Amino acid sequence: MTGSSIPGSLQEITPLWLSEALERSGAGGGAHVTAYSAEPVADETGFMNQLFRLHLEYDSEHPDAPRTIMVKLPSTDPLIRTVFDKLQPNLREARFYKEVAGGSRLQTPRSYFCGTDPAAGHTVLLLEDLSDTRQGDSVAGCSRADAEHVMEQLAAFHASWWNNPRLDELDWMPSRDAESRAYQEIYTDAWQSFLGTARDVMPEGLRSLGDRLITEIPKIKAMLAKPPRTIVHGDLRLDNCFFPSDAGARWPVVFDWEFCVRGRGVNDVATFVSDTYAPQERRDVEKGLLHTYHAALVDNGVSGYSFEECLRDYRISMLEVVVFWIVIGGYCDYSGERAALYLRNSLERFDAAISDLASAELLAG
Repeated sequence: MTGSSIPGSLQEITPLWLSEALERSGAGGGAHVTAYSAEPVADETGFMNQLFRLHLEYDSEHPDAPRTIMVKLPSTDPLIRTVFDKLQPNLREARFYKEVAGGSRLQTPRSYFCGTDPAAGHTVLLLEDLSDTRQGDSVAGCSRADAEHVMEQLAAFHASWWNNPRLDELDWMPSRDAESRAYQEIYTDAWQSFLGTARDVMPEGLRSLGDRLITEIPKIKAMLAKPPRTIVHGDLRLDNCFFPSDAGARWPVVFDWEFCVRGRGVNDVATFVSDTYAPQERRDVEKGLLHTYHAALVDNGVSGYSFEECLRDYRISMLEVVVFWIVIGGYCDYSGERAALYLRNSLERFDAAISDLASAELLAG
């Protein structure tokens, strides 16, 4: 399919287009889509994109033809599209599924189609429907066992790319520090928008930190971009983890790779832990989860990276988590009930984590 054939909206996705896309992936089995119905998915948790579940009808039966699939499209919000135009996360995610996901040691959804039209700004992802799994819930949190499984599989994935020469071939995936200028260009307006949205629930310590972070962005990102480097998911929230329904199975499937970067892997640990746990729960589990992650790195062949260095990277990563939240989430809509609760929880958790870990002190070093 050429760039001109990439749909720009759900309305432009036709049964014929779906048939051709599925056939190219080997999933159609010769059956042709005759009609489909669409339902929005996670309209209060998928802030940055449009996500729909498509229920497909075919002209014949075939075991390889999926009955439901997920379609991911860029947001139609003009402010969010401005952020995406600078960072191009949708193009990044499409390349990830094409070039990395198939051989990944971290389970990802099957990709049926990844198409981009950079000139028009169109991106379409057709992905495996994970409705038969148990989606993580950042508001409700998760069990220690689920969190440990995430740490173990994440470490195996990071280890497989640890200082890997192939990282240099992934020039479409930015190094963490390569995004510094774009983040600074977005930050001021995004922070003001974020303050307007969160004025009633913004902790004072986090407000003070947010006011001065714009000048610290290059330093934070440089610290997290130096070797040892690996592929970092970039937004490893619990909402993006899908756990097997079978109680005997262990490994989660990880969704949303649009912010993948090359850098220090423990940033994913900081994102997951700060997103998942209320302050006291985090204090109870974070050192143990960090030890689980570090031990799994060693078990998977990583050497020369001490736990002390891992902990320091974890501390600085908490600042990057806040920078990311402001730049990527500054224009998001938190008006829904769950979204408002998620926002309030997150701000409380970030503020407590940065204070407990004395993360800002590392900027003076």
